[in-house]
Amino acid sequence: MVHPSRRRFLRWSALILGTAVPAGVLAACQAPTGSASPTVAPPTQPAAGAPAATAGAPAAAPAPTSAGAAAAQAPGGEWVVAITEDPDTLDPQKTAAAVTGTIYRYLGDPLVAKDFDRKIVPGLAKSWKVSEDGLTWSFDLKDGVKLHDGTPLDAAALKASFERALTPELKSPVAASLLGPVDSMTASGQTLQVKLKKPFAIFLDNMADPRIAPVSVAAAQKAGDQFGRQPVSSGPWKFAEWQAGTRVGLERNLDYAWAPPYAHAGPPAISKLTFRVLPEPATATAAFEAGEVDQLSSINPTDVRRLQDTGKYDIQKFLRLGVGLFLEFNVTKPPFDDLNVRKALNYAINKDDVMQTALDGFGELAYGPLPPSIWGYWEGIKDYAPGYDPNRAKQLLGQAGWQPGPDGTLRKDGQPLQFTLMAQATDTWAKSAQVIQSQLKQLGVGMEIQTFEFGTLLAKEKAGEQQAGFQGYTYTSPDIVYLWFHSSNIGSGLNLSHFNDPKLDQLIDDSRTSTDDTKRLSVYQDIQKYIVDQALWVPLWINYNFLGLQKRIDGAKLHPDGFMVLQDASVRPK
Repeated sequence: MVHPSRRRFLRWSALILGTAVPAGVLAACQAPTGSASPTVAPPTQPAAGAPAATAGAPAAAPAPTSAGAAAAQAPGGEWVVAITEDPDTLDPQKTAAAVTGTIYRYLGDPLVAKDFDRKIVPGLAKSWKVSEDGLTWSFDLKDGVKLHDGTPLDAAALKASFERALTPELKSPVAASLLGPVDSMTASGQTLQVKLKKPFAIFLDNMADPRIAPVSVAAAQKAGDQFGRQPVSSGPWKFAEWQAGTRVGLERNLDYAWAPPYAHAGPPAISKLTFRVLPEPATATAAFEAGEVDQLSSINPTDVRRLQDTGKYDIQKFLRLGVGLFLEFNVTKPPFDDLNVRKALNYAINKDDVMQTALDGFGELAYGPLPPSIWGYWEGIKDYAPGYDPNRAKQLLGQAGWQPGPDGTLRKDGQPLQFTLMAQATDTWAKSAQVIQSQLKQLGVGMEIQTFEFGTLLAKEKAGEQQAGFQGYTYTSPDIVYLWFHSSNIGSGLNLSHFNDPKLDQLIDDSRTSTDDTKRLSVYQDIQKYIVDQALWVPLWINYNFLGLQKRIDGAKLHPDGFMVLQDASVRPK
């Protein structure tokens, strides 16, 4: 039996690592799988370094689009989205399962939203401001917002929802990390004031997360443990049905009139949104080709070209919000307690060969802990990080005392240089491991491969049993460096390298407390350089997510955070 606290951790980790393979979070164990939804016209990728949030002055709302107006005049139809697992609950405050977050993109509303340039714009809040010391946030809410049960969503209702999320008895796996160091909250009319114990740089950015969307506390109290099966929120669609293991159904909210500025203000045109549970990629792809599924958010690289060649579907792609695969060293275990050995492997591996073999070329090379798709990425990391140079690898290994024996195997004190890589038995990871194994063998380094299911792999890596392991992550914020590298997350969190370094901790703390975006960018640059200097990873590849869409939809737009914006979409009959 899995202990409840461990189960909650695995669900939270799956959200980041992506191993649950839901729409909304790419599977760390698979190649290009989709993040929520396809698009008719993919938006331009924002420039690296563009501020992720504008704290302070309220954002202006552009006029509704003509596409939105057209959509509002043509209601009707059903749109079927394939998801890879059944939600554990639809109470967003009680789960970290990515599939619930995906559904809440449509079932709920965030306090603020991100537009197609990833700038913070009004959501439920029409304006906001923060005090000069970064400790007090004030949000003025839109008038006339109603929850799906008809009750007003004013500041008092929002405060009650946040307080419920933070209640220890609820044991929310996400609320504390999203809301941060809350000291107190006060509500007056349409104004919510949140006071923090210390500055929390990503607070506003977190308020755009669907998992913190407000729920009806009155409905939750009335339903008790069943609230997760009959959720009440405020989004453009509302809950209609849940057939366990089969489908989750939503119906349009006819009262909806408070969309973010990138969508029209009124109710959506699509009458029904159905999330069909199809765990096996092959089954989901077959259902998509048969017309039983309209939106396929998980296309394997082997199917991409075949589906494109038919000309029957809109196939869209975007770069993963995270690093798809990296080899991570446990710095407390030989031989990777030696910095020169860790550096040597960074020079020894030909990443391009790994990416071409594992992803069929559908990806980009990784150079550090952040990808170009996340704000905070430093463009200079490409030149700063080690490149493929086997001669330099041999030099570093020689400096560490490893010399070739008669058979070419590197030895030190009579012992061969060999280690075990822990991984999952999935296609892209297996292919990557086999290429690396072959490359290192040519250098005189032995690598064995052990595979485990996700929960066992994560438990072993947390406990520090591994010498090295494969991992990957999906995350929208550079604050992933806190989760992955801060020493407070050794053993209980995701610091799987078990690297305990006060300098790195301080850099990460500075990135979380500064409210100056220019300073934060500088700090993130220093963090990326320092992680490369310490050779904690061999970053390998960043995959593209491929999304499939039936052509009977108009007005659908892919958000750069990887989900489909459907408020302005309309569908034609099959």
